[in-house]
Amino acid sequence: MRPVTVTQVNEYIAKKLRDDLNLHGLVVEGEISGLSRSGQHVYLTLKDADSQIRAVIWGRDAVKIDMSLVENGKKVVVVCDISPYYKNGTYSLSIRHVEAAGEGDLAAEFNRVKAKLEKEGLFDKKYKKPIPVFPYRVGVVTSATGAAIEDIRKIITAKNDFTDIVIFPTAVQGVGAVRSICDNIKLANRLSESGTFIDTLIVGRGGGSAEDLAAFNDEEVARAIFASKIPVISAVGHEIDYSISDLVADMRAETPTAAADMAVMDTFKLRDDITNSRRILVTSIEQKIASERRVLDSGYALLGANIKAKISEAKSAVEKAVIVLRENDPRNIFSKGYAAVTKDGTVVPRTADIVKGEEYRIIMTDGSFTARVTEVDPD
Repeated sequence: MRPVTVTQVNEYIAKKLRDDLNLHGLVVEGEISGLSRSGQHVYLTLKDADSQIRAVIWGRDAVKIDMSLVENGKKVVVVCDISPYYKNGTYSLSIRHVEAAGEGDLAAEFNRVKAKLEKEGLFDKKYKKPIPVFPYRVGVVTSATGAAIEDIRKIITAKNDFTDIVIFPTAVQGVGAVRSICDNIKLANRLSESGTFIDTLIVGRGGGSAEDLAAFNDEEVARAIFASKIPVISAVGHEIDYSISDLVADMRAETPTAAADMAVMDTFKLRDDITNSRRILVTSIEQKIASERRVLDSGYALLGANIKAKISEAKSAVEKAVIVLRENDPRNIFSKGYAAVTKDGTVVPRTADIVKGEEYRIIMTDGSFTARVTEVDPD
């Protein structure tokens, strides 16, 4: 058996942990201990009566969390994702939201919706539609004024000059956000069915607090995404943010920028590839033509040589036949004093065939005459 390296084992386990949907958007309750800080990052341990697990609050998330809740001895409910570290074979929790224990309404709702939809099969891979490789039109359901739409525009136009972008201005947080998101997903599908075909739909927003992202954890939004006939890329928040929309969509992007990159092909690179392929094809055809021409030239030369040889053989055969004919020409024989006796145009070869008193035609080298037989002397 071929052994694997320690790194390969750790990388495999880390990938399994990252790909497990049950380990994204975890809602964990525990008591904080071992609190420490390093720069903007906060390290801690979450424990209960029987176990403990290491956790970290990265600086980018700390600014969105009520850090007064993060104290040794406090019981909290956190929203987090698994964070494996393959180099030393360990893992920890990356915390992106903290609430005091007993006050986790958002977390409880997240878990309720997630469990319900998962039981119904809305996260099942068999329902995931493929994202078109070469879309003619991409729809974007997001705020018309946020940074997300600018990032999406910039990425798509920078790598693709073919695909059109259709923006559906959407409220992505606060009162009315859920209805706005659902309505625009449905609107995009109606437009696509009526003739303004949309190949791919990006649904999402930029980063924010758990409350800001709450609309994308809503059951109604999840069902609207699942019902969409247009393939949906979910792009909610930052890399560490995981939403119900991410789980139900056909593809999850870590950020709106990543979603834009996934949605379209690089047409500039495609043109370069086509040009290179055309050049390679032309060169290949020219080489093939040259090769076939050499084969034809060689065949032509061989054919010419064979024809000349056949002609020479035929000429020799004709010359030999002429010699034979000349040698067997009766006129040559007659010139030596011989004559041919004929009767009614037929040569009479034996005296036994001669009839006395009959006339016969005698042919010689310079003419012929008729003679009557008066006597026959057989040998």
